[in-house]
Amino acid sequence: MQTIIIIGVILMYSGYVIFKKIKDVRNGKFCSCGCDGCSASKGCKSKK
Repeated sequence: MQTIIIIGVILMYSGYVIFKKIKDVRNGKFCSCGCDGCSASKGCKSKK
């Protein structure tokens, strides 16, 4: 029973992280790491 709960919590958290990452990519926030060598950094909306 405990194993099922732990697996459920891990799956919910990983689903949240994936959902948040997809939402950020759709909003153009995929270069937030500050990587100047990134090929996508030219069109990155979050870069100042």
